[in-house]
Amino acid sequence: MTDFQSTKLTKLQSSRVAKLQSYRVRDCKVKILAIVNGKGGVGKTTTAFNLAAIYAEHMRVLLVDADPQGSSTWWAEQGEQKFELAHETDPALLTRLQTVTEYDLAVCDTQPALRSESLQAVVKSSDYVILPSPPAPMDLKALIETVQQAIAPLGVPHRVVLTRVDPRRIKDAMDALSSLMAAGIPVFSSLIRQYAAHERAALNGVPITQWNDKNAREAESDYKRLIDELRREWNNGNEKKPF
Repeated sequence: MTDFQSTKLTKLQSSRVAKLQSYRVRDCKVKILAIVNGKGGVGKTTTAFNLAAIYAEHMRVLLVDADPQGSSTWWAEQGEQKFELAHETDPALLTRLQTVTEYDLAVCDTQPALRSESLQAVVKSSDYVILPSPPAPMDLKALIETVQQAIAPLGVPHRVVLTRVDPRRIKDAMDALSSLMAAGIPVFSSLIRQYAAHERAALNGVPITQWNDKNAREAESDYKRLIDELRREWNNGNEKKPF
């Protein structure tokens, strides 16, 4: 285990640490997926948490909570999760995420502060960045600033996913996608619709995949479609690869 793995990034229960120490190093490095937006309240934590949970169904996943507010940490600690969790905001440690060998994928929930060193450290280490944003004009304005200031200059592959989409106003979301594409901003065609099931799942410490309530399956399917779309791009259309 590297020095990085023994630091705050792997603040895990002793039983989990013992389990992780038994893993063998794979022939590929950990993939790092960052969830980023310079504005708060856009669905970063919900996106990071649910993506980590779905990926953890078939691979070893670390959810890194790089936000000082610790929303992902609070959520995860309400219940038992299939992924491992680390709350870490130290830029020096976050820049070394790629040295972690016990995981197939690290999903990073980041803070809404474009100039923060921890955010920059995560983005620089990432293989891919997902930028969640509601389709409202003010949210899109903040999103474009995030892309232009923090993502595009680093050349990291990225796409926007529209979140908190009113199921009754899908046309508004499609118009927002068209506007983003016209501005040269890469987007996912998948939409994350706004359902009360998301909030109820969080309050009960579970991802949407483990919540049984009205519209829970619709909410789950939104994230699974996003993962399918990401897999096709990440693997150049090879559907048999795990990512």
